[in-house]
Amino acid sequence: MKSPWLSRLDFQLAYLAALTRQGLKPLSRWEGRLGPEALDLIRAHDLVLDTVERRTRIGRRRIEVLFARDRRYVDLYKRRFDGAPIRHTPDAVRLEGRLFGYPSCCVESFIREPYAANGLPPTDQEILFHWACAGCKTTPRLVEEYRRVHAECRRRLAAEAPAPRHPARVWAGAAGRIAASLALVAGTAGVAAADDPHWLPVADDVDSDYLSFAEEVLRGTDWWNSDTDQNLVLDGVQTAQLLYALIMSPPPGVTVEDNMMWGLEVCSVCGESVNMGFVRISHAQRGLTVDVPYIALHYLEHGCLSYDGDLHTGRVDLDTLKRILVPYDPAHLLDWYEMDTDGDYLADGEEQLAGTDMLVPDTDGDSVEDGVQYAEELLPIIGELPRTVQTDRPYMLEMQMDGVEQCEVCGITLNMGGVEVVNPIEGLSLYVPYVGLHTLAHGGYRYDGSYNNWRIYPVALKTMLTGDGTSHWLPVEGDTDGDGMTDAEELAMAMQPGDPDENGDGVPDGRALAMRLASRINALPEGPLPDQTYVIGYYALGFYTCFNCGEDINMGHYEVVDPVAGRMTTVPFYNLHFMEKGSFSTDREDIYSRLDPRTIAEVLGETTGVPAQPVEFAFWNAPNPFPASGTTTIVLALPAEAGPVDVAIFDARGRKVRDLFAGTMPERTARFLWDGRDAAGESVAAGVYLCKVQMGRVSLARKITLVK
Repeated sequence: MKSPWLSRLDFQLAYLAALTRQGLKPLSRWEGRLGPEALDLIRAHDLVLDTVERRTRIGRRRIEVLFARDRRYVDLYKRRFDGAPIRHTPDAVRLEGRLFGYPSCCVESFIREPYAANGLPPTDQEILFHWACAGCKTTPRLVEEYRRVHAECRRRLAAEAPAPRHPARVWAGAAGRIAASLALVAGTAGVAAADDPHWLPVADDVDSDYLSFAEEVLRGTDWWNSDTDQNLVLDGVQTAQLLYALIMSPPPGVTVEDNMMWGLEVCSVCGESVNMGFVRISHAQRGLTVDVPYIALHYLEHGCLSYDGDLHTGRVDLDTLKRILVPYDPAHLLDWYEMDTDGDYLADGEEQLAGTDMLVPDTDGDSVEDGVQYAEELLPIIGELPRTVQTDRPYMLEMQMDGVEQCEVCGITLNMGGVEVVNPIEGLSLYVPYVGLHTLAHGGYRYDGSYNNWRIYPVALKTMLTGDGTSHWLPVEGDTDGDGMTDAEELAMAMQPGDPDENGDGVPDGRALAMRLASRINALPEGPLPDQTYVIGYYALGFYTCFNCGEDINMGHYEVVDPVAGRMTTVPFYNLHFMEKGSFSTDREDIYSRLDPRTIAEVLGETTGVPAQPVEFAFWNAPNPFPASGTTTIVLALPAEAGPVDVAIFDARGRKVRDLFAGTMPERTARFLWDGRDAAGESVAAGVYLCKVQMGRVSLARKITLVK
C-alpha cells in the first residue's frame, strides 16, 4: 500500500481498495461518482476500474464504480447489472455475494432472514461488508484478515492525515470515521453495523429504530418501518450519522464554533474520553443556535441521538438541528395549481391567513421561504398529537392500508395509508397520507406518491392542529367591536356597533347571525314554490378547497327566493360554507367576495331596519333537464317598474318553437309551464332549447334540456 493513499482517499474507500488489493474481496463497489484523483490513485494500486449505470425503482440514475484485481469480475458484474433496475431479488443477492467474496452460507441466511442474531461482536461485524450467519465457519477467518487491513488503514491515516478540525477530541481516526458515516448515510458502505452499544433506547419508539414518534415526523420517516429507505441502516442511526456529517462539514450560512473546557468527560458505554466542552452550531440569518456537547458528537458519530457521559446526559434537539442544517429538500418542493405570486409554496389566499406577504417569498428575511418555514412550525405539533380519541383537544388516528407506495421524488417506501387529524373543538378532520407527511418534513406540501398525489393545505392542517373553533372567523374592515359585522351593517340592522355580544351568549353577534342565516338557508325547500321562500341549487362541474379547513366546496350557488315579497339573492356554496362557520367573508375574496348580511336577512324575512330592495331582473327553471312526459316550471322575477315582457322557447338553431307569454305581467313574480310541445301541440325532439325573456332592451336566455 503506497503512502499517499490514505491521506488522499476517504477512509471507507481506502479500506475497500485495500481489501480488494489484498484479495480479500474479489470485487468491490462504490456507489456514486469518484473524482479523477481518486480514480488515478486506485488504478495506481494495480486495480481495474469501470462504471455501471443503474436505475432506482422510480427511474433515477445511480452510478456505481467497480474495482478488482481481475478484469473478469468487473466484466461479469457489468454484463449482469449495467442498465438494470435495482432489485434485491434472491438471484441478484447470490451473484453479488459471490463477486464480493461473501461466504455462501451467510448469503443464503441473509436471504431467508436478514440481520438474524449471529453472536458476532459488534466491533467485528462493523468492519465486514456482509451480515455473518450464526455459527459461520468462514467468517472468523475472514475477520482476522479484515481486522489486520482495517488496523493498517487506521494507522496510516493517523500518521498521514492532517490534524482533525476539533483537536480536543481524542477520537482516533476521526476523519476516516466521518467518511464512513457519510458513506453509510448515502448507502455506499454496504450493510449497517450490528447493534452498537452506543445506540440508547428512546421512549415512544414504535419501530425500534432509535427514533421517537415525534422525531420520525420531523425526519419524514415511517414510524412503522425501522429502515424506511431500505438502505440497510436503521432510520435513527442514519439520522444521527447524517447530523454528525453535516456538523463536521456545515452547509453555507451555518457556523460551528468550538467551546473547549479544561477537563475530560468519559463515555459511559465505551470509556472513551472527550473534552467536556461543546460546539455551538448557529445560523445567524435565521437567528437559531444550539449547543451540542462533545460527548453528544461522540454518540452521533456512533449513530445515536441520545448521549450518556459522566457529565452530560440527554438527547440532541433534532428539531432545531434540522432547522439549522437541513431545513428542506428542494426536490420535494413541488409547484401547485393555486396562484402563488411570490413562489414561496403558499397560495396567495393562504398568505393572509398565515400572516405572510404574498409578494415577498421570505417575509422575515431569514433565508428560508415562507412556505417551508410554515411547514417547520407544523411538524413539532403533529409529533406531539395523541394517537387515541380525545374530546377536548386535537388528536391523530392511524389509517394504515394493506400496501405500500413510493415517493416519486426520492423513492422512499411508505404505507399507502395515512392519518386522520381530528379537531373535536372545530368539529373538523383532515386526512393526510403518509407520503404527505414525508413531503411536509422536507418542506413541501404537494406530495407525489405512486398511489397518493395531491396537496396538503397548510392553513387547513394548522386549523386541525390548533383551531379553537374560530378558524373561519375572518376580520372585516370597519368593525369597531370585532363581532364580524361592519358598523354600517349593524346600524342598518338595529344592532349596537360597540357591543360585540348583545345577548351575552358568548358568541359575537356577527358570527351568530352568519350561522343562523346559513342554518335557515340549509333548511329551505327546493323550489320553485308559489307561496313560501325556497332555494334552487345550481351545481358546477368543479370545486374549490377551503384554505382554512381543507373541505372541497362546489363552485355553484343557491338562488334564495321569496316569491311572496318578490325578493331574491344569490349565495355561492363557498360563501355558505363560511357562513356556517360564522363569517360573511371568505378566504378567497378575489372569487367569492363578502356577502351583505342585510340582503340575505331581507330575503329570509329577518328584521333589518332597512327598506326592502327590489329583486334584480332574473329567471330560472326547474327541473332541468326534464323528461318529455313531464313539465318544467319557468319562474320570472321582475323589477317593480316592469314593462311589456315576451317569453318564448327557441330551438338550438334559433327558430321559435312556442310563445309562452307576451304582454304586461300583473305581478312581479310569474310562473310558466312548458310541457315540451311546440305551438301546434306536437312533442318536440329531445335536445337543448333556449327560453328567452325580452323586456324592452333587456333580454335573458336560459338553456333547458329535454330528455326522452
